[in-house]
Amino acid sequence: MQNYRLITKKGEGTFSEVIKAQSIKTNQLVAIKCMKQVFQTIDQVLYFNSNIGQQTQRNSSIKKVIKS
Repeated sequence: MQNYRLITKKGEGTFSEVIKAQSIKTNQLVAIKCMKQVFQTIDQVLYFNSNIGQQTQRNSSIKKVIKS
């Protein structure tokens, strides 16, 4: 996250929030999904993974995933 300047919070869900940010190197605008908590059960992990897959399929303009 140190390579990005956080701009504003764009949304929030059960397990995470989405932050609009800008790359310090390239000035590219990105959306960063920040986890609110550590998963406590395998069911939480599976639920989260299924939601991410559905969101990615609906939004074909997603080009990059930033991992930290």
